[in-house]
Amino acid sequence: MRTIDLHVHSTYSDGTFTPAELIQEALAQNLSAIALTDHDTIAGIADAQAAVTPYEQQLELIPGTELSVAYENRDIHIIGLFIDPMHEGFRRESAAIVARRLARNQEMIQRFQADGIPITMEQLCADNPDTVVTRAHFARVLITLGYAKDSRDAFRKYLDADTPYYVPRKYISQEDAIALIRDAGGIAILAHPLQYKLDDRALRTLLGHLTDYGLQGIEVKYSTHSHQDETYVRLLAKQFGLLPSGGSDFHGNNKPHITLGKGMGNLSIPYDYLEQLRKASSR
Repeated sequence: MRTIDLHVHSTYSDGTFTPAELIQEALAQNLSAIALTDHDTIAGIADAQAAVTPYEQQLELIPGTELSVAYENRDIHIIGLFIDPMHEGFRRESAAIVARRLARNQEMIQRFQADGIPITMEQLCADNPDTVVTRAHFARVLITLGYAKDSRDAFRKYLDADTPYYVPRKYISQEDAIALIRDAGGIAILAHPLQYKLDDRALRTLLGHLTDYGLQGIEVKYSTHSHQDETYVRLLAKQFGLLPSGGSDFHGNNKPHITLGKGMGNLSIPYDYLEQLRKASSR
């Protein structure tokens, strides 16, 4: 069976593989397609397209992104697949989102430095000045500097919402995120629906809102989903008229337990998912 991965991150956000390295890893894993879905940006798509060109008969690249939006004092993530990388409206709004992230990150840096923790933007960006810095970058630096033993420790001590260094983000709305994706030729998909820790009623309420705004898909297959989880999300997809999608949420060394295309070893996403999503995106 041909398999795919429609949720992948590179060094252009909080992954540790460059777009070119992701292409080579996808080939090594014998995948038929991957979607590059960096947080709030499509900046890595050009590099990925250049890297995949010699292998187009073996591997398909889907241009995408993962947008964060606010929902009841938490953030949820909307994946956009088949984004037109040259769409001016999307490029402009993406730049504005990234600028708001930068302002937030600079305020967090100031809070750390005021407390004697010497984090700098240069450290956060490492060797990639174009990266969209997330809290995962802060965690990596905190580990390197010896303030945390691992990522979970870094978030617990310094990066979660109840810590003094956390700065709330300014989000675009759910409806604007979905409209932005669809205006750019994409299809909007709710990422990892069980990660938000909503009960059944709350999750159904969220899905009702999102489908009213134009949501078209939901991640049925995901690295942490059990068979029972997958069955439950598939039922939600059917009830709300959403197409199934799936992805590993691969981040490289930032999530070392996750393998591209295979998740934690039991993930297998059929190519049929991609075909259904492609048809929907072209309507």
